[in-house]
Amino acid sequence: MSTVKKISGQKNKRKNIIKDNIFAKYFILFSVLLLALLTVLGTVLTVLVTVYTQNQSTELLRENAQSIADTVESNLIAQDMNSSYSMEKELICSSLSAISSSIDADIFVCDVEGSIILCKERADTLPFLGSFSSCSLHDSYSIGDTILQKVYEGGYVGKGLVNGQSSYIVGYPVYSGDRIIGSVFATTPSDVNVLAITVFRIFVSSALACLLLGFICIWLLTKNFVKPLREMSVATKQFAIGDFSYRVQVKGSDELAELGNAFNDMADSLDALESSRRSFVSNVSHELRTPMTSIGGFIDGILDGTIPPEKTKYYLEIVSGEIRRLSRLVVAMLNMSKMESGSFEMKPHNYDITDQIIHILLTFEQKIEEKKIEIIGLEDLKPTYIVADTDMIYQVIYNIFDNAVKFANEGGYIKVSMIETPDIVEVHIKNSGIGIDADELSKVFERFYKVDKSRSLDAKGAGLGLYIVKMMVEMHGGSIYAKSEDEHSAEFVFTLPKAYNPIYKKEKK
Repeated sequence: MSTVKKISGQKNKRKNIIKDNIFAKYFILFSVLLLALLTVLGTVLTVLVTVYTQNQSTELLRENAQSIADTVESNLIAQDMNSSYSMEKELICSSLSAISSSIDADIFVCDVEGSIILCKERADTLPFLGSFSSCSLHDSYSIGDTILQKVYEGGYVGKGLVNGQSSYIVGYPVYSGDRIIGSVFATTPSDVNVLAITVFRIFVSSALACLLLGFICIWLLTKNFVKPLREMSVATKQFAIGDFSYRVQVKGSDELAELGNAFNDMADSLDALESSRRSFVSNVSHELRTPMTSIGGFIDGILDGTIPPEKTKYYLEIVSGEIRRLSRLVVAMLNMSKMESGSFEMKPHNYDITDQIIHILLTFEQKIEEKKIEIIGLEDLKPTYIVADTDMIYQVIYNIFDNAVKFANEGGYIKVSMIETPDIVEVHIKNSGIGIDADELSKVFERFYKVDKSRSLDAKGAGLGLYIVKMMVEMHGGSIYAKSEDEHSAEFVFTLPKAYNPIYKKEKK
């Protein structure tokens, strides 16, 4: 029983393989379309050949039947339209025999009642008692009244049964003056002729040749068509096990090439995302472990007496600072997660960004005075209204000023300026001190990224500040970038949508 099931399963598997095979689908579709086309073409050709053959045959019969009718009219009268023998009738029968043999037809003369009185078989026969001998072939023929009626009405051309055989039939009346004294019929079999058979053979041969050619063409086409798809299948299997290095080979510039390029772009994105994920996990683990280790170490030192009582307050302040640092990191990561998922709620409204910049600078007043930093450009600022979430832009400006104050040199400067256009406000914040290398300018906004120079100066930073800044600016429809004209200065520039005067003037009132 299990053997039967196994064989049945293998058969079903083979059927599914055939069913799901692209080549088989294309070949079956091509074959059906080609056979349908050739069938229509063959049918049309057969009909045309049949019509042509019928026309040719009936035209030849018509000419000879008319010729015999004229001969009979010239040599016979009404009294002669019988089976009695005469020299004229003998000559007519000889003509019937000669013409019938030459055109492969049967021509005979009938009286007015439709009985055959002259035919090719009666040529060169001896008369018996003044009459033609009987004809074993034509004596059994009978012409129907319907056909006779049509002949007498002007002639008949059509197809019908003659002695049980399908034939082309042409009939013409024989006149004596204005009187119909008989008729002449010419018939030839209408069975399938040599030309129709030849057409059919050509049709079958062409169909087989086209199917063979189609098989080869579709095999080559589907082979090239499926190749990149198979490579993509291999790549996806590699991606499933975490290997994002596989790439599809792209050739040409057609739709498949575009698909291959898109797939490779996706692979690059996945590779970058995987690297980012690993970096994210590594950095998060490091950033969380460092303050927690410090907190645990200091608390253990206090508890076991390693740290003397007079130093307890000092180390508890360090622990408090590490806890605040850990809290800021968790809050930053939560905000980052909300913004990446699109669940961060914005509350934009119109307000003066100049007032916000001055307010934020005041929070850095002590640090600015300690490093003797000169603030340039405040006197040139004027009230400028934007449409934005106040808290989010506060964090954007605060983080940029925090970096500027942190990396500005002793006795250096921070320069603030704004440029207005009809639609946006462009804010420039530049500081002297440590610049940013050109190859790192595009990376400073990546999460957990720290330029090498800043690592030693800002060991407690998590590298999330500028990443969150970029996300917040872009959520407002703006943009942000960094530039460093030399190794002694760095500048951050961001844009925000400008408020229209009618709106913010109304709010000011």
